[in-house]
Amino acid sequence: MNTDIYARLKDKVNLFMIYISEAHATDVWPIGLSAGVLNKKHKTIEDRNYCAQNMIDEHNLDFPVYLDNMNNTLEVELSCWPFRIVVIKNKKFEYISVPKNSEYDIMDLYQFLTQI
Repeated sequence: MNTDIYARLKDKVNLFMIYISEAHATDVWPIGLSAGVLNKKHKTIEDRNYCAQNMIDEHNLDFPVYLDNMNNTLEVELSCWPFRIVVIKNKKFEYISVPKNSEYDIMDLYQFLTQI
């Protein structure tokens, strides 16, 4: 997620990321460095935290990042694998991203958020 969007909107929205299980863990569904990183499947919450922290550091993220639990509750309940962007307003889902060709144009989210 683009930190520029966070900087522009952090006074209007509560923006954060929840780190879920690896989409292309090297020991489950390896696709090499085309995934951008080589991580194994998380076996413990410490594994997940380690991978999340590496992502935060590598991309200089300046917004909060939380971890899904090891039962992958959020991933399962919201069909988040490999990723999903959700906007909730007044306890109602207002926006749910739809990846196209395994990608997502972050400007779609930005345009939505600037209109609310």
